[in-house]
Amino acid sequence: MHNYSHKKVIETIAKLDAIPANPEEYAEWITAEAHLAFLRINAVSDELVIFANGEYSFVDSVVVPNKLLARMTPEQLEQWHFEAYAPIASFVSGGGKEGVWIERDVRHRDDEHLKAARLVFNRTFEGWEGSGRSYVEVNQEFTHVTGVHWRPEKRAYCRFDSRGDLEAAVSVTTREDKGSRMTLVTFKWDALEEYLSAADAVLLRRFDFTLLRRGGFNGWPQTTPESVRESNELFYRRLILHGHAAYTAGRQIIRPRRSQQAISTAITNSWGGTTDKKYAEFLAYDWRNNKNAMISASPEATTNYFDAKDNPLPFELSPAFFRPEVLSKYKTDRDKYTLAEREVTCRTAWRLKGIDVNEAGQVHAYICDLRRLPYEEQLHWLGHNESPKASISKRAFINDFEGKFVHFTEPPAAVLSTVRRWHDEKVSWWALRDQKLLGCVNTPLTASRDEWAEAFMDLAKLVVEGFETSSIRAKLDAAKLVYSKDDRTITLLEKLLNKDAALSDQKKLVGLRTVQSLRSKAKGHAGGSEAEELAQNALMQHETFANHFKYVCGLLTEELAAIEGLFA
Repeated sequence: MHNYSHKKVIETIAKLDAIPANPEEYAEWITAEAHLAFLRINAVSDELVIFANGEYSFVDSVVVPNKLLARMTPEQLEQWHFEAYAPIASFVSGGGKEGVWIERDVRHRDDEHLKAARLVFNRTFEGWEGSGRSYVEVNQEFTHVTGVHWRPEKRAYCRFDSRGDLEAAVSVTTREDKGSRMTLVTFKWDALEEYLSAADAVLLRRFDFTLLRRGGFNGWPQTTPESVRESNELFYRRLILHGHAAYTAGRQIIRPRRSQQAISTAITNSWGGTTDKKYAEFLAYDWRNNKNAMISASPEATTNYFDAKDNPLPFELSPAFFRPEVLSKYKTDRDKYTLAEREVTCRTAWRLKGIDVNEAGQVHAYICDLRRLPYEEQLHWLGHNESPKASISKRAFINDFEGKFVHFTEPPAAVLSTVRRWHDEKVSWWALRDQKLLGCVNTPLTASRDEWAEAFMDLAKLVVEGFETSSIRAKLDAAKLVYSKDDRTITLLEKLLNKDAALSDQKKLVGLRTVQSLRSKAKGHAGGSEAEELAQNALMQHETFANHFKYVCGLLTEELAAIEGLFA
């Protein structure tokens, strides 16, 4: 699906190329004034036409170094022909002893032109008659330095923006696309401007608007076309056969809109994740001065151990506390966000490390880590900011202030550790069905029954669905244990577990059965009275959904160890 701006350009060009029925409107149309107006507007837009081949509109582009441009006159630029349909290189043979060599951009007689760079290449797979016969390649240097990649579902070369959303940097439409009557390639201006600035170059667009009714056209007369130089950036030749036909062909130069310094700063800032300088102010515990205080995330508002001697500022490791709902946003979009025990990441856009949950169920994060978030993400956290109800977690204190490893593991982390190891060791009795599942299992922190049910759904998908029934049955067969073809995985595992046990000592895999039961009853039938009863029982016995989830994960950890022993 193309981005909105690209589709609007398609609509605009289609309207420009539509032949008016009214004779007066037709006479105006062939002058290409509307087409030229489109070029002027598009040159300062955010969705720049780089190549277009419509019913009557043709645009092609090349990147020209400023040093080369300075040596060329407008007349030379108009005579310079570059062609997106031409190959960038070809084999050439001189015959005899000379053999075969590679000729690059053979249409250019002047080697100086080789310093220019075509951005798009229209290619056709000759002999292939199926879908994809004609397609568009984008200059590889451009795609590498801007970090864009082809995504077929977007029909575009994409990258992640500062919010972690997929942005179409180069959008492509071809005549093979459903309903399309043109080939169009548009570039987002910000990515192209970065490239032009770093290359110390400009964009040169070649355009040709030959407007006529093709059926009644007999050819052009031997007449010298009018030469029009609107500015140093736009010049063309035009021949008008009044009321009948006309062509307008020329060149347009498009330069970066910002200074090289401003663009360089923006690029280098993006490497460090600092794309703006705005900071939110959080209620945090200023442990240096032993008080709760409003502390800005700005670097100037805090200090560290080494610089603290000459100022009274709070330490940058001052923790701010948040309602647990602050993390709910990241659990609803697992493709975009990854939530781990002590960090949350948003694709390539940002990472918040050092988070944890204290005894009161509050999420906490340090000011020095919050400042690295984009400003709008800081505002999301600010919306859940509250006074501390308890200190930071024991794990955070040991890790972050004592600089030691903890010697305890939370049950959910222990479950994940076991299945990760099984996956790495490629055990026969269990397989990871989807790599994403490892990042989906999170402890429910809020009082939301839906979040609690979702947590068990994710746990069941990861653990229960991972067991290989055929391997378990093979193990039962080897032990000559009887089972029914209708027996499910957990029942089969229990038969293995109890193979040498007396009837009175038979054990159940309570953890696995609880996970599977809650998966089907709490999540599968979230509105039923049975689901409500299960949720109430969990809260009555464990006070919070988080405690209940950890308890079940504790059972699960022991059972997974026992199952592993069966296959040792």
